[in-house]
Amino acid sequence: MNSSLSFCTFSTTTTTRRAAAAAARTARERNLFCRSGRKIKTQNSSVSSSATSPPRARRENDEENQVESDENAFLSDANSIAEFFSMPLPSIDFKSRRVSIFSKFPRDNRLILAVSGELQTRNGFEGQTARFRQIPDFMYLTGINEPDYFLLSTCGPKEEDIKTVILCPRKTEQMKVWMGTGKSTEEIRESTMCDRCFYVDEIDEAMEYLKKGRESESRKTDEKSIIPEDTPTDATPSNNKNNGRRAFKIAQSTVVFVTPELDDFLLKKRLQSNQAFVNSKTWGPSISATATSSNFRFDYVALPDKIARQRAIKTKEEIERIKRANDGSSDAHVAMWQFSKPNETYEFQLEAEFIAASTKRNLRELGYPCIVGSGKNAAILHYEDNSALCKEKEIVLVDAGAECEGYTADITRCFPTDGKFTEDAKLLYNVVLDVQIDAIERYTNGAIWADIARRAKLKIIEGLQKKLGVVNEDVDLNEALEAGISEVFLPHALGHYLGLQVHDVGPNAATPLPVVLEVGNVITCEPGVYFVEALYEKALANDKQKKMLNRENIERFAKVGGVRIEDNIWITKHGPINLTRCPKTVEDVEAACNISSEQQAK
Repeated sequence: MNSSLSFCTFSTTTTTRRAAAAAARTARERNLFCRSGRKIKTQNSSVSSSATSPPRARRENDEENQVESDENAFLSDANSIAEFFSMPLPSIDFKSRRVSIFSKFPRDNRLILAVSGELQTRNGFEGQTARFRQIPDFMYLTGINEPDYFLLSTCGPKEEDIKTVILCPRKTEQMKVWMGTGKSTEEIRESTMCDRCFYVDEIDEAMEYLKKGRESESRKTDEKSIIPEDTPTDATPSNNKNNGRRAFKIAQSTVVFVTPELDDFLLKKRLQSNQAFVNSKTWGPSISATATSSNFRFDYVALPDKIARQRAIKTKEEIERIKRANDGSSDAHVAMWQFSKPNETYEFQLEAEFIAASTKRNLRELGYPCIVGSGKNAAILHYEDNSALCKEKEIVLVDAGAECEGYTADITRCFPTDGKFTEDAKLLYNVVLDVQIDAIERYTNGAIWADIARRAKLKIIEGLQKKLGVVNEDVDLNEALEAGISEVFLPHALGHYLGLQVHDVGPNAATPLPVVLEVGNVITCEPGVYFVEALYEKALANDKQKKMLNRENIERFAKVGGVRIEDNIWITKHGPINLTRCPKTVEDVEAACNISSEQQAK
């Protein structure tokens, strides 16, 4: 766990526990206990905890140290947790982001089109809309978190080649009454750092603006030489049938690079639903349902791929947002532990506690639905029913993360319902924790993901054999790996990219899994061991696998359910930095759970 952002620490000594209880009295509604090394001013006193940074944490690195020092400056100025989580984060340079991507495309006869998300109605009633979530690529390019926007831009290798406009919806008087006036076009231009902002019904004016931004004489270049090397040139749609992407080549037309990944039918359907595009002199004829030719040919591959590659490398500003999402989510996990009472609390109440605690920290969106599984439900990987009563001597597996400005945390913790792990639960938990600690050490620049994952599987099998007795002691670890024993108890990947999506994009557009770790990646580390009856019974019926397994011990630990521990790891040139501050050793989790009882006693 070499990290300059150290894990939360909870000492089990009487002195530390009394100090934690005293802190709780001065800030009763603020779960500060998972903040390692932080100090936040209050009206009467300050609340702090301490942790010793490991050797790697003391290495010199300007960018990493700046992330930490910026946070400490915020903390010293904050009068409350709510104020801290409301403080502005460093602004994102959207223009530089776009230039970095758009400059990878040729200049002449090329156009960028990015489409935002749409409002979805709920229960069939107009005006009763479902919670809006922006398309990640559009959020990445503009920072806009509202529906029905468009981005249009020229492109080219030089910054002066790139002119970008935002098209925003024009609000009617009725919309202003119900929804407020919203931002002006000038405010939108400033926040997105684009060159101009037009209303969508001014699309022809926007196109004319982009046209005039070009040099009067276009460079004379052969058509084939200005198509990006990774852009498909075959007009046959079946070439992209497997991944749902299509590219069309029509002579003497403008190539439009589109995001998100759609296809010709879906894009035209979207544009046809907007009357401004239908009425447009430049776009209308090309998107008409009866059109036999087009001024544009659409490429749905090149732009999303280039954005994905860049999104995989997080900037300091993005790390700040992921870190804040982790801070608030860590607090919310601890709040659940302190709220839980065996034989009284239901899983859905714990879910509500997480949502309430993260909302109080100005994290008002979740990155994904909460998974709250107690007892045997902890073995259900994507359990979302969250309806069972949490019984005594059970553990509860919670996979939950909130968002900060679109960037999500992804944290999994297991805690005992009554504040103390049973011996079997402790054994299982420590097997998983040992695997995670070992894996995080290997999250380094240039590391091969497949190698890290293979080692984690071997460590899982080793723990099942030496600590739990689930794998027979005479079984060779490599033979067990080849026989698929690890997949019986760990049926998912070790981790994935994290960012604007919980399973974020990376260089390989087909999967959220990395291949080679790079500086700037944020990747989860989430080993687990689950006793899924369907999987272990199938293995016990398999001639090869059953010789390696001990049924008696499988059934013993199946009563625990399952354990997963998940942190969010930032890859830096000096090694991995853990952005997740939530307690995770057995001792620390138990201490955090029991703060609530001490708090009540006082």
